[in-house]
Amino acid sequence: MKIYWTLKSIPELADLSLWERGRRWRSAYKSVYRHWETWCGLALCGGCAGVGAHVFDRVGGILMAALGGFLYGQIATYVVLKYYRYRLRGGAR
Repeated sequence: MKIYWTLKSIPELADLSLWERGRRWRSAYKSVYRHWETWCGLALCGGCAGVGAHVFDRVGGILMAALGGFLYGQIATYVVLKYYRYRLRGGAR
């Protein structure tokens, strides 16, 4: 699985201006919560934070929440690319 660090690392958005990249990303991102993968990613994020807080105390909870947030971001990007690639290319909404 490829890791996307920024919107510019997504091939469909790489050649666009900052404002156009953000506009197209927001257009596609609005719909990610219609898919089960996104909800599993959110549960994973919360689970990481909970386990970190329980096992490693407060600092561990914060670090594990950051890890969970990163994983959720990658899952959300996967969902956008899987279902809404046409929106990133400038297709109909």
